[in-house]
Amino acid sequence: MAINQSLIREQLYSYKYYIGIAAAVALVVQRIHRSIFQPPKNLKHIPAVPYSEQFLSMSRKECLNERTRRLIFPILSKANGVYLNRSAIKWTVYVANPILAKAVVFRPEFANKATETMEILGGDESFEAFVGLDNVATVNDPQWKKQRKIMNPAFHRSMPVGLFGNLMQKVIQIIDETQSKGEEVVIIRLSQRLTLEALGRAAFGFEFGALDDENSIWVKTYNQFIASFTDVAIFFPRISKVLRWFSQKRREQFQSGFKLAELLDQIADKKKQALLEKKKLDEDIPDSEKDLLTLMLEAEMREDGVCMSREELRHNMGIFFLAGHDTTSNALSFALYSLAVNKDIQAKAREEVFAVLGDEPKDVLPTVDDCRKFSYIDMIIKEGLRLNPPANDLLPRVPVADTHLGDIMIPKETLVSVDIHALHHNPEIWQDAEKFIPERFAEGGEHSKHEGVTFMPFASGSRICLGMNFSMMEQRVALSMLLRKYEWELPADSIHHDGLIVNEMFNIVPPSLKIKFTKRY
Repeated sequence: MAINQSLIREQLYSYKYYIGIAAAVALVVQRIHRSIFQPPKNLKHIPAVPYSEQFLSMSRKECLNERTRRLIFPILSKANGVYLNRSAIKWTVYVANPILAKAVVFRPEFANKATETMEILGGDESFEAFVGLDNVATVNDPQWKKQRKIMNPAFHRSMPVGLFGNLMQKVIQIIDETQSKGEEVVIIRLSQRLTLEALGRAAFGFEFGALDDENSIWVKTYNQFIASFTDVAIFFPRISKVLRWFSQKRREQFQSGFKLAELLDQIADKKKQALLEKKKLDEDIPDSEKDLLTLMLEAEMREDGVCMSREELRHNMGIFFLAGHDTTSNALSFALYSLAVNKDIQAKAREEVFAVLGDEPKDVLPTVDDCRKFSYIDMIIKEGLRLNPPANDLLPRVPVADTHLGDIMIPKETLVSVDIHALHHNPEIWQDAEKFIPERFAEGGEHSKHEGVTFMPFASGSRICLGMNFSMMEQRVALSMLLRKYEWELPADSIHHDGLIVNEMFNIVPPSLKIKFTKRY
């Protein structure tokens, strides 16, 4: 049979064509695989957590304590407490060494925060509408100094201790009503309602109604929004978009960010109109007496160099709304849990409250001076923040030039963060690191003997959290009033008797944590 040479040549050419395409695809896949799973060449001198292990851990929602124990602690000794890990964003150098952590938060070459984290999350239009990329927590100079200058007076005025006390009386009423129906208190939900209302009234001069209605539009919309942060898909906006096609729940979560932004705009518009109707910017009232929203609105209406755009204003309202109440609600809930499972510590704290506020069978609202005397309650709050810091790690910094952390070279434009959770739980730093021991923070106690930075629940350095004192004071008032009114414990059937079970990739209090309160009077 005669062989058609022309046909053979065409087939060979066709095979070469497809082989070429396959080779090109394989090359692209290989490069993508390397960029994701292999550290950059200029960082290979730093021990790394395998990305496959990290991703699987987060996908399975392995709790943060277990992930840190299993993946982080074994490599800390290899490079003086420094390691490499890939978040969903980029390979990042993490620091869990107290001396080097201090360098990251205080040395000027690490002053600039990296924008990659917010840009990735900003790929989700809902998230960007709510907190944006230009809020005080994420911007760098000169925008950061401008925004801090506008906001500073609100954080240097007297703490609204009376407000906290009045809100706690509502909390006590809710606890009593809940238990009168034979129900136990879902502590994170109640704490969130308290801290949301406190933030609204103190920072925005607005009543959210969170303590009056657990199903208010603010509470419902916020819970929808925050639920998306417990899903690893939040770090992959393109994947999130695809998943929304198939899930009504995901679509509702997505829309919640826009809804919150709209609701915040309504608050700002109403307050701005009230300011305009006065025909002047409350110049007869010192800045130190104005709430945060008033100061930001006045900046929006100014025409001088210290002004703020409407987008900046809304995004800053969003970041304070998000960070200003959720972090405190988790901290307070963790503290209440720790006291429930450590009855001796609860009793000791109650004795301190009696010494300051008396033990008469009636509600007493503490004053600012009273709160300054709660030294043991302060230790309890700090120990709770050590075990359960509001943030797992520091928002990454980025050096503009090659530098060193100890003897480790850090190339310029490398993301550098502090692993706060590992720092707080490191058994090389803290004795019995997993035990709840408030006395660590006593005068002359364990923490006072540490070198460097070993405790930073609110970050540290010039970018320390603006709301730190607000959060601490709110917790002092809440704990002192609850300690006078109740004794509390976990229900007999609680799954948390032998340790708090958190089935999420981040350290947040689960709704399964319920507490049984027993009235003292």
